[in-house]
Amino acid sequence: MKLYNNTPMQTFYGISDGTSADCGNIDANESVDLSYFDNKKSVTVTFTAVGTAPPGETPPFSVTIPQSGTGTAVTIGLYRE
Repeated sequence: MKLYNNTPMQTFYGISDGTSADCGNIDANESVDLSYFDNKKSVTVTFTAVGTAPPGETPPFSVTIPQSGTGTAVTIGLYRE
């Protein structure tokens, strides 16, 4: 399973399948490949922004993806107007 951070700030991730778990940081515009979780059932992924945003910037965010499946992609867009 590949996790992508397409945001301008470092992002913390947590991933688990009920029996195993991993976590760490993904730098801005980088990714991490967690092949152990490929084809696993009931995988939970959580993303949280690391740190606080400078004045006038987008504040930290948190997203939880409760389920995944083979061939499934989840795209989350954060937009600021």
